[in-house]
Amino acid sequence: MTSVWVDRTLVVAATVLQVASVRPGSAAEPDMVLTTVGSLAGLAGGLVLWFRHRAPLAVLAGTLLAYVVQAAMLGPVLPVAVAVGSYTVARRDASWRGAGTAVLGVLVVTVTVVVIGPAALAPTYAAVLLVAVLAGALAAGREVRLAATTRAAVLEERLRIARDLHDVVGHGMGAITVQAGAGRMALDAGADADVRRALVTIEQAGRRVLREVRWLVGVLRERPERATLGDLAALADAARGAGLAVDVTIDGTLDEVPAATAEAAYRIVQESLTNVLRHSGSDHAQVRIGTDDAVTLSVLDDGAGTAAAEGNGIRGMRERAAAVGGDLRAGPRADGPGWEITTRLPIGRDRR
Repeated sequence: MTSVWVDRTLVVAATVLQVASVRPGSAAEPDMVLTTVGSLAGLAGGLVLWFRHRAPLAVLAGTLLAYVVQAAMLGPVLPVAVAVGSYTVARRDASWRGAGTAVLGVLVVTVTVVVIGPAALAPTYAAVLLVAVLAGALAAGREVRLAATTRAAVLEERLRIARDLHDVVGHGMGAITVQAGAGRMALDAGADADVRRALVTIEQAGRRVLREVRWLVGVLRERPERATLGDLAALADAARGAGLAVDVTIDGTLDEVPAATAEAAYRIVQESLTNVLRHSGSDHAQVRIGTDDAVTLSVLDDGAGTAAAEGNGIRGMRERAAAVGGDLRAGPRADGPGWEITTRLPIGRDRR
């Protein structure tokens, strides 16, 4: 809603300035007919800006035509509407065509001012329009970079999910297949105890696969566009849906945590719970969060966690923590069985 009002205010301001423009340095009163026609042309050049987001090229052409008519009637007026149209064209098309078309508008205004006179105003008006074109091109470039970053993040997330599904389903079904074959051979040999053990193993592997698939589906369903610490409740619910009891303890206020720090903390909790589900063998996890001059975060389980080589998950968590100036420790708990992830992420604000 705010952007809509800003857009409307810009159009109204540009229209008023365009209509109110007079020939600089001219003390003579122009003819009433010329003034009327020139004012109507300025009004049209401003009002056509309402449609600049739908048809930026047509709107730029309209503002140029209106400017030429207004300048012919009243002299070289301020090209306010043309500046807005040029900015829009350059911003909506990040390629060279957008900026090139906007520069053509600059040339039209410059030639009009030179022909009608005084020609000394041409460099000033051209400079104003070129600044508008440059601003539009820079804004377009920034949007392109942001879009590319977003696409890269989405692609990375898809690849991670694909790897997770491959690990969960591929390894789980592989184990089930091997045990099913062993059970069949044991059945042919009449070894009932071996058949029973194979069936138990198949049941356990199937439950484990189902548990992890439920977790992945829950994460996908609850995954926010821009994660915050307030989304941890939904993440904990997804873990509970997968059979993992999660206790979340929060000490402090989460509202003042910067967006980048909050998202890093959320992703660390998500990866930590994934590790608990996959590797710990535990059905319970604790998530503790504290906020002061930093976000302190710990995720603990009481499973069979032992010292092991650092995998991609832990490396990814370290990178997320380091990206916001924090650090992370992962290893067996000192106060009992299980695994612990602890991190400290600075908030970067003055608490005086």
